[in-house]
Amino acid sequence: MVDQSDAVLLAACNCIGNAAYDNQAVAAYLCEWLKTIYIMEKQGQTAPAWRDRVKERYCFDPLEKIQDYVNPDQLRYMSGEDMLFKVADNTCQGNPEDAARKILQDFRTGRMGPTCLQLAPQTETDRGHVNIPISAMDGRDDGDPTKAISMIEFRKQQKELQLQEQQNRARAAKETAKERGLELPPIIAAADDDHDGGEDDAESSSSMKETDVGKGMFDGW
Repeated sequence: MVDQSDAVLLAACNCIGNAAYDNQAVAAYLCEWLKTIYIMEKQGQTAPAWRDRVKERYCFDPLEKIQDYVNPDQLRYMSGEDMLFKVADNTCQGNPEDAARKILQDFRTGRMGPTCLQLAPQTETDRGHVNIPISAMDGRDDGDPTKAISMIEFRKQQKELQLQEQQNRARAAKETAKERGLELPPIIAAADDDHDGGEDDAESSSSMKETDVGKGMFDGW
């Protein structure tokens, strides 16, 4: 095996047991690999039908540039993870695991057309096959791949921001209620006491009775 990419490509070809790899990672890498081959203009030797089949089956162009998450004023090619989530949104009701399985099954059953994942070596330095520069060909105008973040990381950040916003709103609502002299439901007041207690958190939570679970939100209102 020349490098680690060989193992991922073998997994994409179903030559490795399912328990040995992550479907989403392999599907995203496969899309990234094929996209890079197209950018290198080598698709005629490897996967001539892939782009058209993606348009037909997944309803998007895998070579269409999109807005960069970090630098919105710049455009870049979709990453493999971008394509995975695009397939999920367009065909699998937003489920990336189902999308990964769909991508791999379509590839393995020939629905994406005849495909050769590696290019024959052209020089002695090719080490078995022509190098596919995955990380260096994202299509950014500034040419700096270190400024990119993946779709998975972007969605993770969005969820963290959303959670933070919910916590801020809840905190503001409680402060407003206290300023107006409104009595907070017991369960919320208990949560505030636990939060302020610091080292006493564990003791406070352990003192809660089973009968208190689910009480307080509307009791006495």
